[in-house]
Amino acid sequence: MKRILAPLAGAVATSALLGMVVPAPARAYDITVTSPLVPQAEVSSALAYWLGNGARAFAAATPYLLPVTITATPVPRGDAEPDGDRGVVPAVAGARRVPGVSRNVNLPRTAGRVFFVGADHRPHWCAGTSVQADHRNLVATAGHCVYEPGRRPSVAAARTYRHWVFVPGFSRAASGATAPLGVYPGKQAFAHQDFTRYGDLDRDYAFVSVHDGVLPRRVVLSGAARYAAFTGPKYRTRTGYTGVLLTRAGRLGDKVGEQGLAYNLPVRGPLAVFGYPVGPASGAAPTGLRRSYGRPFRVWDLTQKADELVAVRAPFVSAGGSPWLAAYRGGRGLGYLNGLTIGMSGQSIALSPYFDGELFHVYDAARHERVPSPA
Repeated sequence: MKRILAPLAGAVATSALLGMVVPAPARAYDITVTSPLVPQAEVSSALAYWLGNGARAFAAATPYLLPVTITATPVPRGDAEPDGDRGVVPAVAGARRVPGVSRNVNLPRTAGRVFFVGADHRPHWCAGTSVQADHRNLVATAGHCVYEPGRRPSVAAARTYRHWVFVPGFSRAASGATAPLGVYPGKQAFAHQDFTRYGDLDRDYAFVSVHDGVLPRRVVLSGAARYAAFTGPKYRTRTGYTGVLLTRAGRLGDKVGEQGLAYNLPVRGPLAVFGYPVGPASGAAPTGLRRSYGRPFRVWDLTQKADELVAVRAPFVSAGGSPWLAAYRGGRGLGYLNGLTIGMSGQSIALSPYFDGELFHVYDAARHERVPSPA
């Protein structure tokens, strides 16, 4: 596949601007790695939960919002240069777009919704995006969209949510929820222990490797015998029987492409922020992906574990896990992931952890699916 590495500032080469470096290896004691998020043996049941019964679980899912309120104020030092060397990971193109399939040609195919069953046993959703990985199977999202974070040092590991799946390009047509690019169950999640143990919002991010996806298509099953023999998700309706035929979608990155990643950037370059609107601010707006642009600035809330955040002014309230992309090029739908919405300060300020070297350590373990040895 062709690798795409767009310049981050006009004609300035990315390598010159960022200073390509070889980072230090990940530290095992900083990283929480889950046991299988959706084990292979449970993939079928996870798909049946979301796709059975007319995909009503998708329709019933509600946005999962950060359970704490952040009142962000600008950091006095302003846009200080970050500590550590800057670095980038290149973006990778996916399958060629099919003409006429989508009118949103300048929106990233990598973005979509994350669905899961929360600790309250109800279906919820966040946003996420495909990001570059060795096996072309990695999703970046907010940490609180994967883990129920711990609050005490005695908590060895945070609990993860059930039936976790990623649906790129999720939309809701008149006929119900749709997954035009496939459904990808979660495989294994990687996060920073400062978040999973202590709820540190400066580390509220996670990287999830996913199983190969499936493309769902509803089919009419003629009669009770065929319904009984059908092995995929299925359900009864008032008029008969319906099955959900699942065909292979392959690897996530092959299907939709993969965003690059940039870290330790100065906090001043413009970013494209993509997200699904949530809450009263979205009103009757479409449920599909929306875009805005913002110039980030540093903020903190010293009443929370949140003193290394960045913020952008946003015209709408977007879901947790919504990607912020540097050097985004709409024609290719690719850029460099440099932020993830974790919440809002008021109705107009979106917040993200700052992407630093520690985030890269977590990402680097996830993209190789490398489980670190204990320290």
